[in-house]
Amino acid sequence: MNEINHCSVRHFIKSNDARREYGREAFLTCSIEEKAGKYKASKKGGRMKNAVEPLPRIEDFVKRPTFSVKGPIGRSKSTDQIFVRAGHGEVDIDTRGVGPSSPPPHPLDRVMYAPCMLRAHLWKIREPKPLKWKVEVPDKAKMSAHIKETARYLGADLVGITRLHQEFVFENDRSGEPIDASNFTHAIIVAKAMDYDRIQTTPSWCDHVEVGKRYQEEGVLTTTLAIYIAELGYRARASFAGADSVLYVPLAVYAGLGELSRIGIMLTKQYGPRVRLGAVLTDLPLEIDHPIDLNVGSFCESCKKCATNCPTGAIAAKEKTEVKGVMKWKVNEVACYRYWRKDPMNWQDCIRCVAVCPWNKPNTSFHRGVAGIVSNYPSSHKAINFMDDLFYGKKPKRKDQPASFNDYRMTEEQYMQMIQDPEINIKFLAPEKH
Repeated sequence: MNEINHCSVRHFIKSNDARREYGREAFLTCSIEEKAGKYKASKKGGRMKNAVEPLPRIEDFVKRPTFSVKGPIGRSKSTDQIFVRAGHGEVDIDTRGVGPSSPPPHPLDRVMYAPCMLRAHLWKIREPKPLKWKVEVPDKAKMSAHIKETARYLGADLVGITRLHQEFVFENDRSGEPIDASNFTHAIIVAKAMDYDRIQTTPSWCDHVEVGKRYQEEGVLTTTLAIYIAELGYRARASFAGADSVLYVPLAVYAGLGELSRIGIMLTKQYGPRVRLGAVLTDLPLEIDHPIDLNVGSFCESCKKCATNCPTGAIAAKEKTEVKGVMKWKVNEVACYRYWRKDPMNWQDCIRCVAVCPWNKPNTSFHRGVAGIVSNYPSSHKAINFMDDLFYGKKPKRKDQPASFNDYRMTEEQYMQMIQDPEINIKFLAPEKH
């Protein structure tokens, strides 16, 4: 059963083809292993080969999931992301005279973001041409273990594998060009953990640089892994910030890296929500992982610390909302982004929700033990929340940035001169086209 998807077997069990082929009573009374064997035989014989494999039910893996699929999932567009819409002038946001695509005033921040960012130079090589020679993969489990080991060697803190569910592929990229991922069957999801202390300075240039640093590393990591898979003779495409082909969070959930949180991003057992994600899409034969149950649904319902600490109230404190066929907590992205742009000389992002989350703690043996208790015993959640408020505060204080970090930032006058220079203010949305 290791190489068969349980959801696919259930789909086959419910199909009329199965009942007609094997007889209703005989088929319904046989074991799940026998059903799986009949499913594999049907695939080999050509029956159902055109059937679209259904998205696994999250309820089959998580007792109290943070989201549920209520209907057909509508594909998202990269051009609908808030910062892309803001860059196109589609959102009413007072940017204090600083455009959303303008480079930041902090020199180290400019290294991480357009127009100087390293990842922009990776966009052209993120889908390498595979060799004509192709390595044979008789054991998908062994290949999956090898790919995970390679990803960790290249710098991934977490890695998981899932089928590439087309519902989570963007319809278009940030420039509006359509995205086609039909040649890929799997998604390798990687996560990079951000530095705990630097995230505690948010909103600041310090935390923004930390986010950008992890994006840079994700770009190098996923592109290198894609090139490696191409050297094995298989198709591969790196997907990372700025060159996104997919929605990372749902794929990461199905790859077993964590659960969706109230914040709207993934919460991991090891680092809480303090991670950045990237992916490699491929047709390399791989064994998939499955969603894990960390009891995040129960925890987020009783906690709400992110919602009470959000400076704009952008995080849902109460009911879930249906979005594109999925019932989940919906973040008010316009209110969130307005705060990002509130003081562009001192910050251009905010992840206060990540900083205050009780799951976001240093990766010590003590905190790993607490995470183990929280993920296994929902009855502990109220006590854990009480202790977190007691030791860290209901509204934790923001940490100061490292000494001298802001010493070489531009003055406001110098900054305004820079962003009005047409040779410097290269569009962030597609710098490789300019």
